[in-house]
Amino acid sequence: MAASGALVPGGQPDLTLDANQKRDTEIKAALAQGQELAKNGKYSKALRVVVDAVNLCPCDPAGNGKQRHGKDKSCNISQCMAALKSNDPDALYQVAKGPCSCGYSWPSCSIPTHAVALDALADCLFKAEQHTAALSTALATIRLDPTSAVGYCRGAKILRHLLKNASITQSKPAEARVVAHILSGDDRLPSILDLRRLLDRFIQVGLDITSRYRHKLKDSYNVVLQRMAYHMKCEVARRDPVKELPSEVLSMIFSLLDTTTLIRCLGVNKQWNQRITHDSRLWADLRLSRPGSPGRHFPAFLQKHQRDIKSLVIHDVSRFQLTTTKIHQILQGLPRLERLYLDSGKRYPNRSEIHLQLPRAPTPSSARLTQLSLVSFNLVKPVMQLLSFSWDTLTVLNLVNAGPFVSRQSAGTSNPFDAIRLAKLKKLRITQGDPTVPSGQLSWEDNIEMEPIVMATPNLEQFHLDGFLAYWRRGEPRIEKDGQWLSLRKLVLGSLRTPDDTTIDDWNTHFLPPLPSTMESIEMLNVSPEIAHNVMFTLKLSDPVTNDWAPPHEEYEARHFPNLEVFRCISGVLHHALLQRVLEPSARAGKLKVLELAATSAPGFYPRTHPAGSQLGSDFVPARDLRSLASENLHTLGLHDFNFFDDTSNPHASIYAFCGDPFIDWLDCFPNLHTVAVYPGRWEGVAYFIAKLILHPKVKVIHQDYLRGVHWYEAQQLAKEHGVALHHTPNHLPVGWPMIED
Repeated sequence: MAASGALVPGGQPDLTLDANQKRDTEIKAALAQGQELAKNGKYSKALRVVVDAVNLCPCDPAGNGKQRHGKDKSCNISQCMAALKSNDPDALYQVAKGPCSCGYSWPSCSIPTHAVALDALADCLFKAEQHTAALSTALATIRLDPTSAVGYCRGAKILRHLLKNASITQSKPAEARVVAHILSGDDRLPSILDLRRLLDRFIQVGLDITSRYRHKLKDSYNVVLQRMAYHMKCEVARRDPVKELPSEVLSMIFSLLDTTTLIRCLGVNKQWNQRITHDSRLWADLRLSRPGSPGRHFPAFLQKHQRDIKSLVIHDVSRFQLTTTKIHQILQGLPRLERLYLDSGKRYPNRSEIHLQLPRAPTPSSARLTQLSLVSFNLVKPVMQLLSFSWDTLTVLNLVNAGPFVSRQSAGTSNPFDAIRLAKLKKLRITQGDPTVPSGQLSWEDNIEMEPIVMATPNLEQFHLDGFLAYWRRGEPRIEKDGQWLSLRKLVLGSLRTPDDTTIDDWNTHFLPPLPSTMESIEMLNVSPEIAHNVMFTLKLSDPVTNDWAPPHEEYEARHFPNLEVFRCISGVLHHALLQRVLEPSARAGKLKVLELAATSAPGFYPRTHPAGSQLGSDFVPARDLRSLASENLHTLGLHDFNFFDDTSNPHASIYAFCGDPFIDWLDCFPNLHTVAVYPGRWEGVAYFIAKLILHPKVKVIHQDYLRGVHWYEAQQLAKEHGVALHHTPNHLPVGWPMIED
């Protein structure tokens, strides 16, 4: 029978690998037995077992006709200690690589288990109080492989024991003999200071040799040696990186720290304080993560670095008790401030207030704020103060959880955007609450009026709205001559809906101005189907649309977006004829790069022959019905709520049966595709469908939210084997909309 083993390139089993594994196993078993015997005080038996383990190594210990070194190990100790006390840091390494002073050629072996076995032998000798032999064996371990830290750790432990017991060496001949060998034949016993210097030197030389000549990764012995050097307060382990490293490297390292840690580093010593304080790049982006992080000296610190700070992030401003006066001080006292992120956080009424004492600038707008992000701010006055100071410079505005600030709770309350005009604003995000809340759960307390926002931001290029009940103007429809966003390029709509017909007529589903033909990205995520439809199309008829049956697609006029690169609509698929009108120009031009749709029918999106809520089944074939969308540069494709299973061919099939093969066939229409997002629903067989996607030659990245437990583990293993990145992404692909803190 052929021996088992790993295959070598010739196809035969590698018997050497099996032999090495068997040898290592035998050595480890023998060492474990020896340690157990030594633990029970049976040192003679333990030594015999450990010596047998050492002899299991196949390296040749012979040298100059001798099988073993003589019993007198003084030559070994004296030669190594003489090299150690010399000024040459390489002296011990050269001695370890050469023969003994008595002429014996010490064996050399790089097998780790051989060094571990010798270390176990030295440990047994040390426990048996044979300190001379123990120290000699530790030095022999160094001679075996000078680049290994095993021998240095054992030798340092023995020397440290001698240092601790230096005062009683007169009454213990074993320790006295070792000390005499350390002094290279000197009859007098060394002082404690001499032993301490020798131990420090031994550890320093060991660290230096292992770091310079080591050809393997660090192991646990290297960590132990480094820890010994630290506890012994050796200079080699306590070198200040600020003194050793170049300023460019230090600046790169410190830039990876958060502001709280950076402020703590100021108190290490004067060198650290000066290096960090005078590096203006470290303070350009100031981030405070928790209420107590600024400290009581924060105002003075802020004033000291006022000329360096360009970005200020405070994740909890409750400790600051932010008022309009303090906002005025921040904007006037930080003249180079460009980006400001404030999170109201939780309230801490028992905390003392931090007063900001900053010098006043000549003009209120000296900060030249360009980016502003406010999270969970419910008070109108501080926000309006910030906007009034930066209305002529602001280009990015993020209002997160801003419902009470922008919502109109009742008729007659003012909208904050009524009193301000942000002519330079390019990017606006307004969100409220949990972004995963279904649009049907929104109430009038989450309403937002769009007309003042559109009027206040005439040059907007990117807009993100999420978590609101949206309308144009209460009780009035939008007309074409109202405000428009002619420069808009990117639109993201999250959980939105419009008032029902008992409150306002259906014309107000058009809560946005007409989208310009220069749109580059349209993302409609979790919005009502009516909103998704009316954002993309306008009615040719003058009568309102009813929801009893879906109107024919001929009644709608599609808007053309020849530069569209991203189109995502997961609220319900539009009729393929309507999609063709919207997306075909950009697909033909090769502009379309990201496409994400839903395959569930919904009112308004299909001919009258399709009842609302019906499943498409075999009536919808993406490769056939959407062949006009085959853009050559499309790299990301997503589909929601789909099942192409045809139950007419198998009357006994389960009602939960699933088929996704038409989607896989659709992938072949896109030559540069590499990322797919699949959200079919909770059907049987979806795990098998995802496995087929992993095996598809084009697919490199998969987003899904179906796999759980064992299915997720098995799919991960399969994806790893085929180089596919498998992600669990709830609901839909993430929206690429970073803020300052991102």
